[in-house]
Amino acid sequence: MFKLRKRWLKWRSRNFVLLSILVILSLSISVTAIISYNIVKGLLLDSLKQQALLKTEQGQNDIDNWLAIRKTEIKTLANSAVVRSLDWSVMEPYLQSEVKRMQTFLLMALIAPDGALINTQEGRTSVKDREFFQRSMVGKTVAADPIIGRTSTKLQIQISSPITAKIGTKPAGVLMGGIEINRVVEVISDLHQGKGSYAFALNSQGVPIAHPDIRLIGTPEKAAESFLKSPNHRLAEITQKMVAKRTNIEFAQLDGKWNYIAYTPLKEANWSVALVVPQENIESPLQALNLLATVLGGLLVVGLIGAWRQVQLYEQIRDRALISSQQAQELSKTLKELQNTQAQLIHTEKMSSLGQLVAGVAHEINNPANFIHANLNHASEYCKDILDLLKLYEETYPNPTPEISDRVQELDIEFLAEDLPKLMASMQVGTKRIRQIVLSLRNFSRLDEADMKFVDINEGLDNTLMILNHRLTATPNQPEIQIVKKYGDLPLVECYAGQLNQVFMNVLANAIDAIEESLVNNQRQICIRTELSNDKQVMIQIYDNGIGMSEEVKQRVFDYMFTTKPVGKGIGLGMAIAYQIVVDKHAGSIEVDSTPGHGTEFTIRIPLQHLRLR
Repeated sequence: MFKLRKRWLKWRSRNFVLLSILVILSLSISVTAIISYNIVKGLLLDSLKQQALLKTEQGQNDIDNWLAIRKTEIKTLANSAVVRSLDWSVMEPYLQSEVKRMQTFLLMALIAPDGALINTQEGRTSVKDREFFQRSMVGKTVAADPIIGRTSTKLQIQISSPITAKIGTKPAGVLMGGIEINRVVEVISDLHQGKGSYAFALNSQGVPIAHPDIRLIGTPEKAAESFLKSPNHRLAEITQKMVAKRTNIEFAQLDGKWNYIAYTPLKEANWSVALVVPQENIESPLQALNLLATVLGGLLVVGLIGAWRQVQLYEQIRDRALISSQQAQELSKTLKELQNTQAQLIHTEKMSSLGQLVAGVAHEINNPANFIHANLNHASEYCKDILDLLKLYEETYPNPTPEISDRVQELDIEFLAEDLPKLMASMQVGTKRIRQIVLSLRNFSRLDEADMKFVDINEGLDNTLMILNHRLTATPNQPEIQIVKKYGDLPLVECYAGQLNQVFMNVLANAIDAIEESLVNNQRQICIRTELSNDKQVMIQIYDNGIGMSEEVKQRVFDYMFTTKPVGKGIGLGMAIAYQIVVDKHAGSIEVDSTPGHGTEFTIRIPLQHLRLR
């Protein structure tokens, strides 16, 4: 009996130890599973939320880039010579043509410092109380909150820029352009992430300017409730952060449903963009993780078998989290590539604006240069008369007073009489050079020729060479590049003159670069040949004896973003733009023939008259 009791106690003690080990092991597995579950769930949820925020930022970047281009256009026009003249009779046809050319603005207006407005739709009113006018009068280029225009009666965004005064620092007025809000509405409408999601945009006061529910949209002329006053306190809090230009994604209840709200501010205006995503759209990938939690509860009973299952499912969840993280990184990379492409398009737009600025500067320089050149002839005659009078005095009074003799020796009158005519002649040569450069700048830019016109191709080539003259003349580091002209007798060609000059500029600049990179010590030469072909096309051939191109480079020379130049010297747009202008805009052709080490020849063919669709 005693032995039996002792054996039972021993068995009970052993089972207790085993049970304790099992319980401790199960508890360890459970704690590990719960911690792992929370960590992985947090990582996966953060990755999914980040995707929603990246989509919101993509919409914000689309609107920002669109606004940046519009602001650049208005700022460029505000700095043009025509607008700075403040003469509405001259400005109105110019602004009308710009509205027609750009096809973006509803109207443009000149606003005087007192707020009086006159626009291209013959509207006159006062905008002294408008936010955009007040901000522009302190020197800012502004994209204001959308309003209903007082003359157009359309909901529009008013973009304004100060007009620099000729004297003083205070602006002489404001140039305003009104654009419809359709682009903002389009971007907001296309912004979504799964079923039931939608986006909206708020102005600086928290009032919707784009929303699926048009009843919520408002302007100062059409009262609408700001989300800052929403009875939904959570929405009011998020709106307060959006107005404060913050970026985040938060969990909130809207219309009785739980949603994630991702929001981010615009850079070009005091607005914010938000993306509302239903909870299930974000957390649906977490269902597998929730299933894992249920399985782990059952694994408390099966012990070590459950632990092995936990490890397997943990590996699956980790792989899913890694895939989601990789997708988020790929989306971010794509967004950056889109931003780079948009930046290059803005750069192209700025180059167009730079041509307008060059024409304005040439116009401003031309008047004083002509004034100086015209008066130098009179100044030379006056100096000659004064010198003749001095000579007559010397002959009539050969014995001057001691004071006059001392002064004559001090001034070295003989040297002055010999050098002054040379000085005046040198100044005349300099002013003549300035006038030639100004004329070349104006002919090269040809901003007054927005439509196709008949122009002299040979003159366009000469103007381009004048602009590039500083790169052709000899310097201490580089010998001269010789230009050989073989111009044919060409009729006038119907074309976009300014754009065609840009093609000549790009091709000639590349030819100069190729010659400068060549290590062969030979005669540096660019040959330009023009002639009229039998098929009524003007042919322009530009040949250089530079380094030439390999077959691979020759095949890709007109591709966008392709360049052989080092970082900082080119972005691969010059020849692509030249191809687009010649082929797409003028229905012509551009070809390249090159041999490495022996030079390159570009052949451009342009029809005499543009073929229009009938």
